[in-house]
Amino acid sequence: MLCESIEGFFEALGANRRILGLDFGEKKFGLAVSDSTGTIAMPHSVYLRRNMRQDLGELNAILKREGICAAVVGLPLQLDGMEGEMCAVVRSFVQKLIKKSGIYVYLHDERYTTAMASRTTESLGLRRKESQKVDDKISAALILQQVLDMAKGIETP
Repeated sequence: MLCESIEGFFEALGANRRILGLDFGEKKFGLAVSDSTGTIAMPHSVYLRRNMRQDLGELNAILKREGICAAVVGLPLQLDGMEGEMCAVVRSFVQKLIKKSGIYVYLHDERYTTAMASRTTESLGLRRKESQKVDDKISAALILQQVLDMAKGIETP
């Protein structure tokens, strides 16, 4: 189910807080996974895309293997905050993922996460080629961590 609000997303999850972060790309996905408390996002992997059927199958396998029931997917808004062509592609993919896996999904503004990921790997001293191998999963972790941090402000004891 696509959750339009962050409050609705976390309400739907209940106590199960294992969440996938997904940085959607035309050629690859960056993946991150939260800890079981839904507090910390950790880079997981970079998946090289093949075709829709295989992509959905692999993501579904990861969801099952990791015990994940929800995902935060980066929505590539334009700098002015408007949705461009790529947003429609992401939304279409998300609908297929929901149909295949039955998970809850929240779309989160991913502006600047790729730049932040590049700066992070740069500060670690990684060369450009090494950095490109991990930027996507770091972006996914940044997207997921932003949402996990936002959730702290909406939860009540």
